[in-house]
Amino acid sequence: MTDYNAAQANGEAMPIDYVEAETRMQFYADTVGVEAPAKLIGEDGAPARELLTFCIDTGASLDWIFLGDVRAMIHDSFKVAKGVQA
Repeated sequence: MTDYNAAQANGEAMPIDYVEAETRMQFYADTVGVEAPAKLIGEDGAPARELLTFCIDTGASLDWIFLGDVRAMIHDSFKVAKGVQA
């Protein structure tokens, strides 16, 4: 079981490595050819509005950015391929 699945099974929150999250966000931005948001986290401790806008505009997954979990992106890509609204 992956760390993510083990934590889910135990009802625990996955710890977030913000350095890795920033690296994934930058990788995604570089890959699609856009500028990455300057901030991951807003003043209130929630994902920054600019990160949320980035995800909406580019299709990036918050799960992947924060946890490295690609399942949401795979699921959405499959829906798009099948012609279903993601």
